[in-house]
Amino acid sequence: MTKAALKKKLHEYIDLSDEKILKAVYTILESNIAVSEPAVEYTPAQLKELNKRRKDHLSGKTKSYTLEEVKKYAVSKLKK
Repeated sequence: MTKAALKKKLHEYIDLSDEKILKAVYTILESNIAVSEPAVEYTPAQLKELNKRRKDHLSGKTKSYTLEEVKKYAVSKLKK
């Protein structure tokens, strides 16, 4: 089913639904949206710093590490 067809079908179901079903659909959609929102609100200074670090990372100015590299490093430090 295409996205457009799915939306159309959902609209039809919602239009025919009683209040209990509407509340259930609303709750499902609302909880899905809430998960998508950032859990933290950043200050303008924090956003500026994050954007600077992202720019440095993307330009290759700073080094980044894979999860495997970080794990290997952490394990080596724990063994000492």
